Amino acid sequence: MVQPNKYHMAALDRNSFKPIYYQLSENLRAIIDGGLSPGDQIPSENALIAQFSVSRNTVRLAIDTLIRDGLVCRVKGKGTFVAPERMRYGLLRLASFSEEMRRRGLQPGSRLLNLTQTPPPVKIASRLQLSPGAPTFVIERLRLANGEPLALHTTYVPQALCPRLAEADLTTGSLYQILEDEYGLRIGHAEQVLKPTVATEYEASMLEVAPGSPLQLVEGTTYLENGAPFEYAKLLYRGDRYEFPITAVRAMVAARGAEEL
Repeated sequence: MVQPNKYHMAALDRNSFKPIYYQLSENLRAIIDGGLSPGDQIPSENALIAQFSVSRNTVRLAIDTLIRDGLVCRVKGKGTFVAPERMRYGLLRLASFSEEMRRRGLQPGSRLLNLTQTPPPVKIASRLQLSPGAPTFVIERLRLANGEPLALHTTYVPQALCPRLAEADLTTGSLYQILEDEYGLRIGHAEQVLKPTVATEYEASMLEVAPGSPLQLVEGTTYLENGAPFEYAKLLYRGDRYEFPITAVRAMVAARGAEEL
């Protein structure tokens, strides 16, 4: 077990305007930045309570701050550890989960949780430009990388586009690859929205995180090259394992570049 005094953490200033839990979180952040590696254990709750004479609630608030920032993760019955490096979800590159994991040198996997044929909710039917009652395949999968659960994907695909999809291997195969190879569909682009959310009891149990843990929801419609919608997807990613980089261009610069063309 890691001993807190090994890292010579600063004393807490009880007269500071900074809350005690926040000072403690800064101490822990400093020892992580000072040379700990992903998978290294940080000082235990009991060790921190003993060293700093604070309550367990204060310690947990400090650690929760680091969890929200994606720096550490709790492992039930074992302790709190430096989190693995987050994977980057490319918002400008449309690729399947399997393709993205292989590109990173990881082994993709899926656990098929649900596969049904049913008319979708009205909102989704509208996005897919389906008439009322038109059936879709509803595919719910737990997505894995090297056996670790990273995401929950729920996908709606019109049955008319891929009538035998229920026979396909959706545990090891890529849905996009199946649609392209088996049905000749040419995938074009996606219109998606990124929203923060928190894990429900069910989502937490599937993703092996605590209920209420931060998740990132990517939701939207994917289109074929001819502009026809073929998929509505709700993709939930673990907040401690993913980050979403954004490249922004100042509007004046973009406009000036257009004028020069």
